[in-house]
Amino acid sequence: MAAHVDIKRYQILSLLYIIFVCFSVLNIKTSTLESNLYTIKSFQKLDEENRKKVDISNVIISNNINQLDTNEKAKAYLNIRTRINQSYNLVVNLVNLINTEFKKNNQTLVSQFNSRNSFEKILRRKDGLEIVRTDLFQLKDYLKASPYKLNTNLENLIPIQEEITNLKGKPQKWDAYLFFHKPTAMGYMQLERIKLLLTQAQLIYQEAALHQIGYEPTYFSKLNPKMYLVSSDIKEVKKDTTTKPIPSTIKPPESKSSPEDDLFKKIVETMHTENLYAGLYNTIFDNFDLEIGKDVDIEIYPKVSVSKIDRKLIANFSKIGEYTLKLTDLRGGNKKVLFERKINANKIPDPIIRVKGDNVNSYTISVKDLLNAERLEAVISINNANTFPGRINSFKIIRIHSGAEDESIINYGELFQSNTQKLLGNLKKNDMVIFDNINISLVDGTTRKPTPILYKIIN
Repeated sequence: MAAHVDIKRYQILSLLYIIFVCFSVLNIKTSTLESNLYTIKSFQKLDEENRKKVDISNVIISNNINQLDTNEKAKAYLNIRTRINQSYNLVVNLVNLINTEFKKNNQTLVSQFNSRNSFEKILRRKDGLEIVRTDLFQLKDYLKASPYKLNTNLENLIPIQEEITNLKGKPQKWDAYLFFHKPTAMGYMQLERIKLLLTQAQLIYQEAALHQIGYEPTYFSKLNPKMYLVSSDIKEVKKDTTTKPIPSTIKPPESKSSPEDDLFKKIVETMHTENLYAGLYNTIFDNFDLEIGKDVDIEIYPKVSVSKIDRKLIANFSKIGEYTLKLTDLRGGNKKVLFERKINANKIPDPIIRVKGDNVNSYTISVKDLLNAERLEAVISINNANTFPGRINSFKIIRIHSGAEDESIINYGELFQSNTQKLLGNLKKNDMVIFDNINISLVDGTTRKPTPILYKIIN
């Protein structure tokens, strides 16, 4: 008599075997995922170095903003630069959000590299990946509409398209192709890669803007009379065809050794005329031990008030623009002009706006910390500004509740007025609060509208 065969049992066993084989095929080696951690560190280091270049070119842009503003192409490049930087900041905010959430749950990127649940949960939040995705597609449209778009390949390298066809010919949505249903190490690596690509694109536009007024990325050595332009094909430029450093543009008297030479050298060594800002008290000479009106005469015109404090000569330029600095030797009863040179009083760099306090440096904040802050504050990173050189005129504060705008008011001045305090006091956990339409007046005569500030309420 034949034995009874449990068909259902064999069907279940067969199914489990098939599932096991599938998981064996889909399993990714740990070493492969670990290598993504090194890729992440590499992208972070490259981005850090490129941000230094961005910062340097921003200083040059700030010092030449008047000239750049009169050049249509340069101005357009700088507007695109600013838009790309906005996208970069949103990606940074998402990375910071992930790191903050990991820390709150006693997790790290290393501990989660082979998992995806926590990482994907953060990405799927309303303040997660969707904000970055929407912004990148808006950036693509912005670049497409610009008549001065440069070939950065940003849209192709990220890539920025609704559906991406994989190597097997299967179309996938953008977020699924790059982030979802993947281990944390892969998704996090994509964010760092996008950050790096945005930084490189921003740098390309900044250098293109500076190129419009004659600036080029270079290698230069004081010990070698050659300068090399950084380009696709490195070109050697003879020194006599380049702009010489500023001290060498001021030619001293031809005699090889004289009191005039000594005075000239002494003055040039103490002169600071490269980072002057309108509306501020600028130190134009340091360690200055000569007596004005007796040893030397210093004139700046259009007329600028010059005063001596300790051993520093301080000047306040009332307007942005070009000035002439003239220095005359009065010793021995002679009036001999040592030199005249053109100097520029620049527009003050854009300030950084933040909620005042020690607990407001991250993307998330509590209602208590917001109320304790009492005000918005503006800060600016230039050496000769001990206090903020301007004022916050007004701003709009918006409460986002359950994904929709729930309430908004206008606050005048930097202090939180009673209606602002009431709105802040009504905030609930997971609400978003936006400080928008911030209007600032600076002592250089300009008005600025900084990027909005966004916080998520945690309790």
